Amino acid sequence: MLHSRINPQRRGFTLIELLVVIAIIAILIGLLLPAVQKVREAAARMDCSNNLKQLSLGTINCADTNQGKLPPSIGLYPSTIPSSGNGNGGVFMHILPFIEQDNLYKSTFWAGNPSATPPTGDNRNGYLNTYSLWTPTIQASRVKTLICPTDGTMNATEGGRASYGANGQLFRHNYRWGNVGLSTYPSSLADGTSNTIMYTEKLAHCNSGNYRDNFWPDWGPLVSSSDNGMPTGNAAIFQSNPPGNPAVCDGGRASSRHTSGINVGLGDGSVRFVSTGVSPATWWAAMTPAAGDILSSNW
Repeated sequence: MLHSRINPQRRGFTLIELLVVIAIIAILIGLLLPAVQKVREAAARMDCSNNLKQLSLGTINCADTNQGKLPPSIGLYPSTIPSSGNGNGGVFMHILPFIEQDNLYKSTFWAGNPSATPPTGDNRNGYLNTYSLWTPTIQASRVKTLICPTDGTMNATEGGRASYGANGQLFRHNYRWGNVGLSTYPSSLADGTSNTIMYTEKLAHCNSGNYRDNFWPDWGPLVSSSDNGMPTGNAAIFQSNPPGNPAVCDGGRASSRHTSGINVGLGDGSVRFVSTGVSPATWWAAMTPAAGDILSSNW
């Protein structure tokens, strides 16, 4: 006897079921998004930390190679007077050979001739042979070590800008018209190399203050410099996650787009993440290399 097969009817999702599924997915995304953002921020902070470590170690190596003399925030180096083969520029330019950018440094060579009429070359170095910041190659360059992934103020194709700043209490300027001398390593860091900030973050573009444009071949990276009228003491406290582009920040102070603090490279080559909970007095104590300050527990 033949039995007829009864095929069950295929049934799709109802509108209510579909909406429930979509709602569940939206809730899961909402729960996961903060975790994903935290992971991305942690990765960006790590990249930034690695850059600062390279800068700090490169600077120590630079000083060791030049009789302990630290490069200036701006000026001639390694000789403090015009000399053939000097570099003329900011601290980040002087340490290029020590952060695996020797070819870029050599590309800035500007042959001088002080006997020509008129003299040719870089006048700041007496028209002698100079590795100079005034050459177009260095001004248009983008050095990965000088760019923090969280610095949204920097154009993707913009050359010559950095996301880091140099401590103006340690790196002084060295031109004949305002020579204040070079610091030495480690003797100028009498408060301790591990207690003194060498480099910190500084956004590429702020909307106010001295050196709001962080043009690193020159002294754009400078922060908290007494020589240049920048905020010092408690007023020098860093700026955390300022909005806007350019950012609403003071170009004479350290600044960062990290949400809860700022990365700093210390004088011993280590890197530290400083929380926004640090006091202005403690921050300033870490900026001064030889003031006899003691870092408090909020450091």
